[in-house]
Amino acid sequence: MIKLCTIDLDGTLFDSQKRISDENKKAILAAKEKGCKIVIASGRPIHGIVTVLEELQLFRQDDYVICYNGAKVFTTLDGNCIYDSVISGKDVKELYQEAKRLNVFIHAFRKNEQLITPQHNPYTDVEMKINHIDAVLYDFDAIKDDDEFLKCMLVADEHDITRAMNELDQKFYDRYSVVRSSKIFLEFLNKTTHKGSALKALANYLDLDIQETMAIGDAGNDLEMIKTAGIGVAMENAFDEVKKVADFITTSNEQDGVANAIKRFIL
Repeated sequence: MIKLCTIDLDGTLFDSQKRISDENKKAILAAKEKGCKIVIASGRPIHGIVTVLEELQLFRQDDYVICYNGAKVFTTLDGNCIYDSVISGKDVKELYQEAKRLNVFIHAFRKNEQLITPQHNPYTDVEMKINHIDAVLYDFDAIKDDDEFLKCMLVADEHDITRAMNELDQKFYDRYSVVRSSKIFLEFLNKTTHKGSALKALANYLDLDIQETMAIGDAGNDLEMIKTAGIGVAMENAFDEVKKVADFITTSNEQDGVANAIKRFIL
C-alpha cells in the first residue's frame, strides 16, 4: 500500500498553463482521504508554492513539502525543518569564479532562504516572479567560507546554459549534485542531495518503508526521486532518461497524468 506520494510541479502536476486540473485535484483529495500523504517536491522555495499548497489543502499539521530540489524538507503549517543539506560559502565563491569564466549569471539561496546575487539580471526577475520573493544584491567575494547555502545556480538563456553545461570544469560535476531544473537554471547542491534523498529522509522520519512510497515527475531533477521510490512514475512528456528508470509511464501533464497514476496505484 502506498502511504506517501511525492509529486513534482512543472511538467507534472501543472499543465502548460501552470494550472492543476480538476481531475488531478480530485485524485489527490481522494488519496488523502484514503490515508496517503501527498507531498509536493519542487526546486522552488516554499514561497513559490504556497498557492499550490493552499489549492490542494496541504496546510495541515502533518503535511510536508520538499523544496530546493531536495535540499530542505519541512512541515507546511509551521515551517519546522526535518531535513536539510547545504553547501558552503567557499563552494559558492568557487562557483562564482566559474560563472564569470563561463560568462553567465549566478544566484544563491542562503540557508535562511534569502536569495542573493552579485548582479541583478533578467533571470533574477524571472526567479522573483516565479517564487514571489525578493533578491538581495550581495558581493559574493565577501561571502564567508563557512556560510551555509541550500543551493547555488548558474542562470542564463537556454543556449548559454547548454554551453555552460558542456564547458563546466569536470571537478564541479564530481563535487556537487548538478541538475538542470529548467532551460535557464543550472543548479548545484550538496553531492548527496536530490529529491530522492529528501524522499528517503521523509520516509525515515515518518517510519515508512521506501516500498510504501510513490514518486511522480518528468525532468532530470526528478530522476533520483523516481529511482528511489517504491513505485517511480514518469509522465508521458518526461525526459527519455527519466522514462528509462521509471516503473510506470502515465499520461502527459495535459492529460491528467498525476490523477491516472494515483488511480492506478493508490485508489
